[in-house]
Amino acid sequence: MKVLHIITRFNSGGTATWLNQLVTRKDFTENEIHLIFGNCSSNEKEATPSSNFKVTRIRGLRRTINPVFDLVALLNLMLVIRKIKPDIVNTHTFKAGLLGRLACRIASRKSVVIHTVHGHLKYGYFSPLISDFILFLERKLERITDGFIVAGNQLLGELKESGLLEKSLYKVILPGLERNAQKGFGNKRLGNKIGWVGRLTQIKRPDRVLDVAKLLPDFEFYMAGSGELEEQLQKDLPRNVHLVGWVDPKDFWQEMSAGLLTSDNEATPYAIIEGNMAGVPFVATNVGSVADVVDDGENGYLAETDSADLAKKLNKLMADKSDCHRLGVNARNLSLKKFSRERFQREHSDFYIEVMKGRHFH
Repeated sequence: MKVLHIITRFNSGGTATWLNQLVTRKDFTENEIHLIFGNCSSNEKEATPSSNFKVTRIRGLRRTINPVFDLVALLNLMLVIRKIKPDIVNTHTFKAGLLGRLACRIASRKSVVIHTVHGHLKYGYFSPLISDFILFLERKLERITDGFIVAGNQLLGELKESGLLEKSLYKVILPGLERNAQKGFGNKRLGNKIGWVGRLTQIKRPDRVLDVAKLLPDFEFYMAGSGELEEQLQKDLPRNVHLVGWVDPKDFWQEMSAGLLTSDNEATPYAIIEGNMAGVPFVATNVGSVADVVDDGENGYLAETDSADLAKKLNKLMADKSDCHRLGVNARNLSLKKFSRERFQREHSDFYIEVMKGRHFH
């Protein structure tokens, strides 16, 4: 079986991690797995695709809207699809989903088309006008899509509220990660080192980290990532905040006492799952599908989207070291059970088979 994944760009972050974690299982790698992507923006770091992918970089495929580049990308996608003749085309993110699904339907009527919804279409990312236009396009694209994978339960609810997936075949699949090794679990709880990982972009609200840091001067905050807001953040950086660039999450979270997520919206955040697997409890804004990961009072605390409540919950988390340790142990146990890579891969494989059978039946 040939499977082709299409994504706009392979930048460091949740979607690239999602794809790399998907192709380690034997029955997947025995298939022919292709990956198509374009170029990252100048302020993004490109991730390294798994060696199990057969990689093709498409000229013109990029995140920003540009009619000329988008047409070039569409034509190039059609050429590659005709050459590969995939059994399944799985698109990821809105832009690749738009161009990839159109290219597939023009170039190969025989391929099964699955689209994975990783993030929120309506809340936080775009202006209301652009969001409405994107939802209009998604309703049209749904007609040429055989199945949908949705990366979070709250995300599924928002799609349905927007009139999507009412008659389509879909499955909610939560992220999966390789089991992390533990090194010195518990010792890090003695410090007040708070970790934050993400793109330094508006939707992630890195400015809130600075506000929380000013309210908690005895804590040290380590912000991992990069993005268009980095220069602006540097201008107002408190002494207890450190920008450390992109890091290896496995090493980074081993050194942290707790994690912080400050976003205005999220699908199912990898940053929390990666931290939890290292035994790090989190304080996180209660937005999007964060509640799929953070069980309030069990492996961390959910907070409102304001800096004062985030600081209050973080101070509560760190005030009782024994309780912080309990939350950290729970975080690791819950994440290993709920977000295993084996479950993640199995659910993908089962859904691919289900969609292919349904397409063949019709």
